[in-house]
Amino acid sequence: MKILHWLDDNLEKYAVAIMFMTFTAIMILNVIMRFIFQNALSWASEAVLTIFVWFVWFCVSYAFKENAHIKVTAITGLLPQKAQKVLELFVNIAILAFFTLIAKSGIELLGHYSVVGKTSLLLKYPMWMFYIASPIGVGLSIIRIVQNSYKDIRGLE
Repeated sequence: MKILHWLDDNLEKYAVAIMFMTFTAIMILNVIMRFIFQNALSWASEAVLTIFVWFVWFCVSYAFKENAHIKVTAITGLLPQKAQKVLELFVNIAILAFFTLIAKSGIELLGHYSVVGKTSLLLKYPMWMFYIASPIGVGLSIIRIVQNSYKDIRGLE
């Protein structure tokens, strides 16, 4: 149970930090190789792209966890506090519906002929490792939205 609590608190935070440091280090190394040694790393762009895709999906989930997405509150800020929370719940339901469609499409894409049995061009990792980022990221985001919605519903009582 302790590990689940730790993962709930820290999964996205540490994953994002590690991915950011990794793709930044690869980019810096490639710049050094290109401009100082006139010999760029052929695999660097592919590695950075793959890590960046995962990074973005984990950032989306982390922003939901922290309830830190950009919101336009010009009109909703005029509503009473309880009405704001109810409206936020409706928005969360709409986001959940949209993310469910993204997850469905992402999972279907994993079975597409362009993914199944294919490997990346330079790093030769299975292509499903690239495409599974969206269902995993959406899944984590859905968990975070449900957690926040639960807290909001409890706050309405």
